[in-house]
Amino acid sequence: MEIERIDGYTDPRFSPEVLRQHGAFLADGQPWSFRIVSDREAVVSVPDGNLAGLEEAAACFRFYAEHITAFYDEAGQCLLRLPEVARREVEIAALQPTQFSVDREKCAAVGSFLRSGSDLVIPVAELEGALCTLDGHTRLYTAWQRGIRTAMVFVSQKEPADLAWLAGLVAEARRRGVFHVPDMALYGHQEQEEKWTGWCQSYFAGKTGSNE
Repeated sequence: MEIERIDGYTDPRFSPEVLRQHGAFLADGQPWSFRIVSDREAVVSVPDGNLAGLEEAAACFRFYAEHITAFYDEAGQCLLRLPEVARREVEIAALQPTQFSVDREKCAAVGSFLRSGSDLVIPVAELEGALCTLDGHTRLYTAWQRGIRTAMVFVSQKEPADLAWLAGLVAEARRRGVFHVPDMALYGHQEQEEKWTGWCQSYFAGKTGSNE
């Protein structure tokens, strides 16, 4: 199955809620919606109701949302349940970002569902005694601006090879003076594409080249 994640916010094939949660995917061209309904659960739907490829699609979704471990259909029937991910509450100020800027447009989108620290479930990895954030930078930055000071975190179970980039991103963030979530710069969408996405493309291209 060929699976593609949809990153935009205006795709008519998906609801605005699913798009804001980044739960929109195309599997062999078929729209799959993962609508997060709690800190552990998501409702899955496809237009034709055929969920035969659920395990593979859910694995792709969980690459970005490891903390979601129970999947239901629209009628509330449990389709797939995986072992729950252990999490704990930490101070946002204690987290080391692996990103040095965030997108103003994305901050506005995620702000629609951020109300407290329990709405933030962030994957982390330990490096040199620091808890380094692997994802969720936009949510963390937006939460901080709203006065939220704690988040729920879990240690990512990704393979070491999937985290080979971590030290380089931490070093770059620190070189730019980003040691805490509020240190990240806030850019408009185009500037973020140029300064963050463009930088990442060059960085990961270099990592790939060094392994060949």
